Amino acid sequence: MLQQVAERCGEPVFAFQDVSQALHSEADILITSGGQPLLDEEKLSAMPSLKLILSVSAGVDKLPREALERRGITVCNARGAHALSIAEYVLGAMLAFSYRIPQFVRNQERRLWQHAYDAQPIEGKTLCVIGAGHIGSMLGRKASALGMRVIGLKRRPEPIEGFQEVRPVSALHETLPEADFAALVTPLTPETYHLMDEAAFARMKPSAVFINVSRGDTADEEALIRALENKQIAGAILDVFHTEPLPADSPLWSMPNVLISPHNGGFTQDASDKTALMMVENIRRFREGRPLLNVVDLSRGY
Repeated sequence: MLQQVAERCGEPVFAFQDVSQALHSEADILITSGGQPLLDEEKLSAMPSLKLILSVSAGVDKLPREALERRGITVCNARGAHALSIAEYVLGAMLAFSYRIPQFVRNQERRLWQHAYDAQPIEGKTLCVIGAGHIGSMLGRKASALGMRVIGLKRRPEPIEGFQEVRPVSALHETLPEADFAALVTPLTPETYHLMDEAAFARMKPSAVFINVSRGDTADEEALIRALENKQIAGAILDVFHTEPLPADSPLWSMPNVLISPHNGGFTQDASDKTALMMVENIRRFREGRPLLNVVDLSRGY
């Protein structure tokens, strides 16, 4: 991606870890991931010329936001670039789960011929999208096109194409009993930390599946494990975790009703290309003194 940005914007672009301290001190733009702890206050202090951070992810929860706000450094994220990829990942995972594809893959490895008579279509099922922003809205539209009933939860409810209803996030516990699939797509903020907790999982149907493609800390992982072990819910599709990589001793690895991917839902060439174009456009706008795209409200975290 860095090479794409360099070629398109006409400026030299260097990987942070490969340059000298002197070059750090000269840089006024930093491209980084707001979802990985790559930048801390110590590294930030070594960059006195820094004016703009371009995050290749939509989430910026790992950035030192208070320090950035004090310095007056602008942060722009890649909001929207990963929407298609993550929406299709969730749809594919729901279909795979519903049609028992993981079970068949395990059986293939064992050369075991075993039918699954409990597979079900997702048409007619209810999907609750918790966080109907760019990604959630894309997911809802595509799920609706497959015949699903879609309910969205959003901080500021508004009509969204493909959604039968959009409710406030405060209606989470009232909405979860309706969901066959509950997809968590919120940014990580103090308000969404452990949004899906023990009480929330207790509101879900025993036949329901929980999906997390936001950040690991938006769900209480221990509560989720208990809900799966006690069969409070039917299963989980998980792309994010409290600790990444997911520790080898996590019980989630061995649960047959859990589908795990390594925070990979948004890693596609399409998302990378869209992100690079956003980076280039913002660099050009910054140099020309024009308004930037996807400016993050650092006080809110998105």
